[in-house]
Amino acid sequence: MPFNRIFLFIFIASLTVILTASCQKTATDLPTDIAPSDRNFTEKLTFLGDSTTAHMQQRSSLKPQQIWATKNRYLNLDSRITYAKIIAPDTGKEEPIADVAARLHPSYLVITLGVDYGVYYYRDRPEEFTHYYEKLLSAIQQASPDTVLVLQSIFPVAKSSQVITNAMIQKANQLVSDIAQRRGIIYVDQTPILADENGFLRPEFCFSEDGIHLTAKAYDAILEHLATLQAEIGGHA
Repeated sequence: MPFNRIFLFIFIASLTVILTASCQKTATDLPTDIAPSDRNFTEKLTFLGDSTTAHMQQRSSLKPQQIWATKNRYLNLDSRITYAKIIAPDTGKEEPIADVAARLHPSYLVITLGVDYGVYYYRDRPEEFTHYYEKLLSAIQQASPDTVLVLQSIFPVAKSSQVITNAMIQKANQLVSDIAQRRGIIYVDQTPILADENGFLRPEFCFSEDGIHLTAKAYDAILEHLATLQAEIGGHA
């Protein structure tokens, strides 16, 4: 084998190892600012949501079974929300969200919805956004009454976002907050944690050119914030 081909092979192999190491995080890579007791609490959380939640499977310290996501990683907030199927962590099969909740009864379910199909499409139809959001909540609560639901704000977007704006997100988050208050559910606003002084997603938290999806550092910040709310969230159990 010519020398240049041997060199190229070694270079590619080394690069693969480096990239893999930089993109993967194990359960021991929990954010360093989280105390041991808070880490135990964080491990009790289950997350359900759209693509910004699904990406936690690759870019967060959570265990795979803590993240409920669809096969294509999108979860549209529309009329079929209660028929949408996620990959059940115990069987690996696609099942409706409520069916999985009825069987697994998660202690805490953190829900983040509105980016994939919601914020933009219902920007002038807030009543539809609210209707479909509550439709899902009702199905989950009926399936698993003891599960503590936590409604998380839709995350801010960066300047590069071409379709979704932070003004749209702020309006949608007010709807989510109103839903939480009306139903006696905890609402967690992650905007102050993720946004810069102008309300945009901070550059170090932006993973993709679309300005929507988050880095591992952003998920660390989200988990750290949730850990500080242990008493409040746990008090609803």
